[in-house]
Formats: sequence, structure tokens, C-alpha cells
Amino acid sequence: SVPSGKLYPIRNGIPRFVEPSAYNSSWDYKWTSIDQGKGLNYRILDKNDPAYRIHDLFDRNSYNGRAFRHAEDRLALDVGCGIGQYTIKLLQEVKPAKVVSMDLTGGVDIFRKIMFERFPEYRRRILIVQANVFQMPFRDDVFDYAFSLGVLMHTGNTRKAIRQVARVLKVGGQINVWVYGAVSVHIDNEEPDRTVAMTLGRFIPRGAFYILAMFQIRMFRKLPHGVAVATIKIFSSELWYRLCRLPVAGYLFRALFATVMHPDRDYRYINNYDGWCNNWAETWTEGELFPTLVDANVVILGISEWPTGIWGVKQLEFYR
Repeated sequence: SVPSGKLYPIRNGIPRFVEPSAYNSSWDYKWTSIDQGKGLNYRILDKNDPAYRIHDLFDRNSYNGRAFRHAEDRLALDVGCGIGQYTIKLLQEVKPAKVVSMDLTGGVDIFRKIMFERFPEYRRRILIVQANVFQMPFRDDVFDYAFSLGVLMHTGNTRKAIRQVARVLKVGGQINVWVYGAVSVHIDNEEPDRTVAMTLGRFIPRGAFYILAMFQIRMFRKLPHGVAVATIKIFSSELWYRLCRLPVAGYLFRALFATVMHPDRDYRYINNYDGWCNNWAETWTEGELFPTLVDANVVILGISEWPTGIWGVKQLEFYR
């Protein structure tokens, strides 16, 4: 809840409960300096666009549509809405009565611009709010449905963020979250009906790739921001994209820097920046998050086939 007697500004039609960019300036740069209203991440929603196969979070966490049905004709919350592509998708497919779309960054202004230019029919069904997930300006037990796809692992405290999202849900309300999945390693793989063959020849290159990626991410975080941006631009270039597409040799270039394999340079740039320059990008397994769900009274209804996504319902006393 908003503290009694404290005033918060409304700028550009958006209530502001946090200072611009707050604790994660890379998010702010991504939307206000790279996207600037292009709506690059709306490509994710187009099944004919290569971006859909790369970053299709909405459909892969829909559980054949069942996970979003609870939002129909109800009050929904999009936590970390960015420029709003999933808010729009929810309105198009499920038709909630209202969606509160919340983000920490200036992405809210980009979203408002896109909404008025491309989706004016939804402007009275969306409330855009700039706020911090750890200090959300909402009472307990308000929303019927809350979702956050590809955001909470960037907050610096994923578990606390999930608890906060569950806090504002009504009892009986549903939550749908997806965060980066941790790499699982199969110790044994001998049963005849197993479909994943983790041979030594497959494990070594896969493990080497993740070790290299971990090193690169930490390197980019230590670089001055301007240097990191200039480097990301080089690896998002048309030349690097073509090198990565070469037969055989392309594997080497992708090992040196795994650029997003999309033909549009701007889409590569914004998502390479997102992947390599975020302050936090924690990876999680379902088992690690389960105690947090118990603590937040979230009962699991489904686990995404694309780790790590969890769909659940807030239900008191289930774990008692």
C-alpha cells in the first residue's frame, strides 16, 4: 500500500512510485536508448518471425492456454511489463477486464507510446505504473492473476520478488512466472525410455559453452558501459551474424560470442545487450524455488517444459 500522506507524481499519464531506472540502469537503457518506440520485442508474438522460435515465452508458458484463462474478465498484473508485448498478448487472447502493467524503468513510457500508436483500443483497459517489485504500491490480496515472463531473475533477489508477486494475489488467484533455468546434468542415463542422451562427447562441449558464457557475462559487467555497448554492437553486426551462420566454422564464432541468431540487426542488438549487460541474470531449478512457493502459499499447477516456468494458485493452509 502507498504510505498515508505521501505524494507520488504522475508524468505522461503514468503514476511513478520509483525514481527513473532505480537499481538496474541497464534495463532503462535497453528501452529508452535502444528500442525508442520501435517495439522490437513485439516480434516475439509473431509466429512467422524467427524471434518467436527464439524467445517465445508466452506460448511456452501457456500450458495449452489453460494458464491464462483465469485472467478472463478479471484483474491481472503484468510484473516487469517492459514495453508491454505480453500485456497486449493477454488482452488479445484472454480478454481480462483490466491489466495493471508495472515496470521499474522508462520502458513504461515506450509502452504508452506504442499502446496509443498501435493498440488504442486497449488504452482504457491498461493501467501503466512505474514501480519496484520489492515495493509495489498495491495492497495484499488484490489481483486475480499475476504473471511475469523473463523478468524476476534480473531483480537481484528472485525469491523475494516471487513472494512479493504472490503477496498481491487474492486467495484463489493464479501466478505464472518464468525465470532463467539452470543447466541440469544427468548423472546416469541408462533407462531405455530416456530421450536425452548425455554422452561424454555431448556433455563436454555443452559444459564448455556454459563456462565460457559465464566468463563473458562477468566480463561485460566489469566493462565501462560505453565499452560494453560498443562491443555488443560489433557482435550484433551483419558481418558477425554471417560468420556465425557459416557451416562448421560458425560454431567457433558462436562459441566466441553467441549472438542472437535473428536476421534483424536491431533485434540482435537489443537482445544481445539484454543477455550480456544485465546486472543480474540468475538461473534457477524448480527444486530451488519450491521452498519459496511453499512460503508464499503457491500450489503448483504446472511446470513449463522450457525451464524454469511455474504456474500456480495461491491457496492457504495447503502445505500445513
